Amino acid sequence: MNPQLFHNWLNVSSKSFNKGINFGHKSIKLPKTNYWHPLMSDYFLGVRHNVSILNTQQTLKCLLRAFHIVALILKQKGRILIVNTNPEFFRLCNNLTTITLNGKDQRESAQLSSKLPLKNYKELRTPLISYVNYKWIGGTLTNWKQISKSVLTFAKFSERCESFLFKNGIDFPRYNKIKKCFQGLLYKQDHKMVFAFNEKPDLLFLLNPNENQNILNEAYRLHIPVIAFTESSTNPKGITYPIPVNNYSIKFIYYCLKKIIKMTQF
Repeated sequence: MNPQLFHNWLNVSSKSFNKGINFGHKSIKLPKTNYWHPLMSDYFLGVRHNVSILNTQQTLKCLLRAFHIVALILKQKGRILIVNTNPEFFRLCNNLTTITLNGKDQRESAQLSSKLPLKNYKELRTPLISYVNYKWIGGTLTNWKQISKSVLTFAKFSERCESFLFKNGIDFPRYNKIKKCFQGLLYKQDHKMVFAFNEKPDLLFLLNPNENQNILNEAYRLHIPVIAFTESSTNPKGITYPIPVNNYSIKFIYYCLKKIIKMTQF
């Protein structure tokens, strides 16, 4: 797909952006705190009432660049890890996990995650995109050899006991918590659960970098490029491809994730 057709397919422009994504956040009024990070000043139009206004043209430029990188990696069958630890977006990311990794076509998940007919949802099943939707386990990247053993143990327990727990209505809080952490790292193949990636992903897509500096540190140590939604107060150091935006806009995040999933079908 040539650049012009790719741009038309994305169908993004500064005029069509959802209202509110260009507003920064006020920081707490404490001594020695700033309302914005100095390294983010290149993406500002100005400041009004101590609220920074992001330049939507810069947001568009960074978004197109990030999508281009994602398309190149997926074209080469590379693996992408999408990380979200914001509980407000857990349901959205969990539904995407259900569709792309497990190949399920539950009507609730389908209605929330795309506008395609239900019969086309199994076509979106792909092992190229994996997720962390709930909580980041420290060392998931740098200590994957050990973390993978825990993920494999969860997968075996899930295959053997999940149906039993569901049929008998047994509440297992610890299992439910671990399932939220690990289910996005597994891919269903031939009725078996396998790892979505074996060594390390080729790209990290981070939705809320302010709360996940440890993830950026792990990616930096392993030389993994990072795409992240950066707020006005975010330190972009360690982020390879920042996208300046208000990362609490669920419509904008929904749009980006939907486009990434559809790119796997090219």
